[in-house]
Amino acid sequence: MDVVHEFFDSTDLIGNGPALAERLRRDGYLFLRGLLPREEVQEVQRRLLEKAAAGGWLDPACPVEEGIANTGAACKDPEERYMQVFRSLWTDEALHRLRTHPNVLTLFEGIFGEPALAHPMFVQRNIFPQSESFDFTTGAHQDKVHIGGATSYAMWVPLGDCPREKGVLSVAAGSHLAGVLDTKVGGGAGGMDICVPIPGQWVSGSFEAGDALIFSDTTVHRALPNRSRQLRQSFDARYQPASQPVADTNMIPYSGCGTWEEVYAGWASDDQKYYWEALSPHVVPLDRSYYERRDEMAFAMAESGDVTARDALLRIVQRDPNEEKRQRAEHLLRDLAARAVQPEGSGTLSAST
Repeated sequence: MDVVHEFFDSTDLIGNGPALAERLRRDGYLFLRGLLPREEVQEVQRRLLEKAAAGGWLDPACPVEEGIANTGAACKDPEERYMQVFRSLWTDEALHRLRTHPNVLTLFEGIFGEPALAHPMFVQRNIFPQSESFDFTTGAHQDKVHIGGATSYAMWVPLGDCPREKGVLSVAAGSHLAGVLDTKVGGGAGGMDICVPIPGQWVSGSFEAGDALIFSDTTVHRALPNRSRQLRQSFDARYQPASQPVADTNMIPYSGCGTWEEVYAGWASDDQKYYWEALSPHVVPLDRSYYERRDEMAFAMAESGDVTARDALLRIVQRDPNEEKRQRAEHLLRDLAARAVQPEGSGTLSAST
């Protein structure tokens, strides 16, 4: 593991958009203390922990507010047993309002010098503690290959206090200047990990509720292992100048969470629904060439019995618009599952390969 240094704190620049923009251009990231009100973040944490507990993700012997994970229920996106609980978390009204909080939109408007578009699609993550039998630590990757469109910036916010040992994010400062790097099939977010030397210096730090990490779509980042006993919950939303093109995949709900009508069905108020329509975004197709390359690698790996292709295949089944590819991925998943239960000495690869 590389040496991980401390974040450079940019909190003193909040309110100075040009200075923040210059630091983003220089380092590729901003670490900001108290961008969001602590009590509002903690309220969302409380709501999501209650839903996680109802889904069996928390240890029933411990108070819900402690967030102690039920390690026997450990699962990950995009597994169906994960999605069954995740859907209720992602559609939470208060969670959605955090990413469009006035503090956040004002910050990005100052950086961009124009109105900011908060992408309707965002990610909410639930990372179980690392163990010998379970490890879903996001590897080094870039967002550009997944987000497309014009240059965008992610904002990563842990729900509640999050020391390093709970699995915070780490970014490679300066790596954004190298452009899009080559990838391989990976088991973390998006199923693509960087496969070439990574430029820049790794930095990270402990977060308190309300702190935020902002970084560009070509800044390489990864998670540190969750070595706590708690479920690490966070969200990462993305922002860009409203005048710039946005890829179509960023305008729909998270895969598996239904339509916007279904997402909004349980909301108490209407004022944040379809907020992006007032900005008349210029929507363009996602450049899927990166996914096509990943998927061909995953197919070849699976055909040779490599079970590390499983997560990429699950993503194809859940999210790819090509029916033929989805069917091929389903067939290979069945083959991998069959290989995994073959008795030793049968000549096939086991799941431990």
